[in-house]
Amino acid sequence: MKRSTIIVLAAVLLLIVGSGGIFVAYKVYKKHQAKQNQEFRFEGTMGKAAEGFQIDSFRRHMLADDVLEHVIEEHKLIDLWQLKGLDAAKTRIREKFSVSLENAEVKVSYQDKSKQTAHEILKLIVQRYYEKLKAAGKSQASNR
Repeated sequence: MKRSTIIVLAAVLLLIVGSGGIFVAYKVYKKHQAKQNQEFRFEGTMGKAAEGFQIDSFRRHMLADDVLEHVIEEHKLIDLWQLKGLDAAKTRIREKFSVSLENAEVKVSYQDKSKQTAHEILKLIVQRYYEKLKAAGKSQASNR
């Protein structure tokens, strides 16, 4: 083989290997970017929905200001999320919290980039909701 042929073959081989390396690097970068934007969702059921159940009023009741303030203070979410204030943290929780109705079952879910934070926030919101229900039941029983 002539020397020029060997040089051309070596150049083509280097071009192929280089292109493959760039392609692999691109795929690794895209995979890394996808993981950065990943959010974890935790979901739970609240039981069967009564007749005339309204999702919006239930959601407002679950995400009342006193509940959200307790959740924000408990987990120091303003510092964790690097937000400017309490209202920004409340808005963020309200955006990420959802209520749905499937087969007459009420489902609540919360999503966040941190798996542990998402789980803890949902757990605390549900816990405070049940505490408020229990307190409301006691106050109605004492009024009788």
